[in-house]
Amino acid sequence: MLLERSLALPLLATVLTGTLLYQLANLEPALWVAGVALILFIVVRWRRLPQSPRILVGLALFSGVFLPWAEDPWGVLRTAFDRAGYFSTFLIALSFLRLAAQRSRMVRRCGALAVNQPPGRRYGILSYTTALFGLILNFGVLHLLGLMVTRGNTLAAANGQVSIQRTRQRRMSLAMLRGFAALPMTSPFSITLALLLTIIPGLRWQDILPIGFVTAALLILIGWIQDFRHNPRRAPPGLATDTRHYSWRPAVQLVGLIGLLTSSAFLLETRTDLSLTLAVILTSPLVGIGWLAWQGNRAGMPGALVLLGRRLKSDIPNQVAPLSGEVSLLAGAGFLGAAISGLVTESQVLWLVSALHLDGYFLLIAAMVLTVALGQVGFNPIVSVTLLASALQPVAAFGLTNELLALGLMSAWCLTVNSSPFTISVSIVGYLSQVSPRHLAWNWNRRYLLVSFAFLCVWLFGLQWLY
Repeated sequence: MLLERSLALPLLATVLTGTLLYQLANLEPALWVAGVALILFIVVRWRRLPQSPRILVGLALFSGVFLPWAEDPWGVLRTAFDRAGYFSTFLIALSFLRLAAQRSRMVRRCGALAVNQPPGRRYGILSYTTALFGLILNFGVLHLLGLMVTRGNTLAAANGQVSIQRTRQRRMSLAMLRGFAALPMTSPFSITLALLLTIIPGLRWQDILPIGFVTAALLILIGWIQDFRHNPRRAPPGLATDTRHYSWRPAVQLVGLIGLLTSSAFLLETRTDLSLTLAVILTSPLVGIGWLAWQGNRAGMPGALVLLGRRLKSDIPNQVAPLSGEVSLLAGAGFLGAAISGLVTESQVLWLVSALHLDGYFLLIAAMVLTVALGQVGFNPIVSVTLLASALQPVAAFGLTNELLALGLMSAWCLTVNSSPFTISVSIVGYLSQVSPRHLAWNWNRRYLLVSFAFLCVWLFGLQWLY
């Protein structure tokens, strides 16, 4: 156990350093060093990996057996290691933000403000807050707000009425899950955007993020309308929520911090030749460490630096454990997607699509249905979206545009996160709500899935004329 912990952190640091050297200075040996370090990290943490990352890593290794039959085996292998290291580095960089957010009193106060709202507006505020917090906390937002919901939703707070307690739990759980599921379409720090910007040539964040943000806001609004129609709009007598002692100041501060983070990444991307994903990788650790240092500002500059050093020394090793499964999952998906793209030719994919008599809009809807359906049997959307985005290149050959394909796959990712009992988000919310992931995904969320999918079909059909 001690040896495992002592090796894991240096290996992740090597992955981060090697990938950045390759991306920034084009040092190819650094790519292979990062790849070897990534393999060793997965080997070291193998016993503690969940089943899903294990299966995906196994599939990635199996795909490597067929690389000698590719047109350019070494080129495919280089691309596979590049994507595996790049996606892993993206996640490692974001862990600095998660570390700072977990220590922040501002974030906890914002969470308390969102949870302690009247029923009529609690769903919307909690859902949009989860999407906002998810920018910096990722899965940590579900733990943070989920624990607040569980602790606040006591039987005593429900005036001894079990039915009210259960209804509150269901409503707030669904609000969190649906807000979190919107992240793939709104966040410049989501692995979804990083993945699509890497795989789809010519796709620009300026073209996809604005329409993605609007789509996500509408999907959250659909859930809010459903909650408003099918649940009480006011608290029962004697159960009114007192929000007077909850200040909105921390919420304004958090919005300002997120604005600083996003604008820094956007500015770096526009003023240099770096991609947005690489800009996020470079700015996230700096902002995260700066945020951690600011949290100790009451002790003065020397005291804040001492406290920062202590926190980094004690907290960074603890970030390795939750990163193991996510890093392995992303590395496996990146490698597998690149390997399959190198093994399957464009003519083969075109033949298959023509045999199915699919093209353009209907092909996009079929890809969305396939992504959601595969999610119901345990296929992570990271894998399905990676494979579909890789296979449908060049997009013009299939009657699509970069933006329409990206938005459709992002939307499918969102629906899968909402509806698959095998996703991490559904498992976390189900555990905190004390219901099975299947009950949460297939019973509580079934109506929302169907309505949202119907909306997306109409929405994407209309967007054809703009993109």
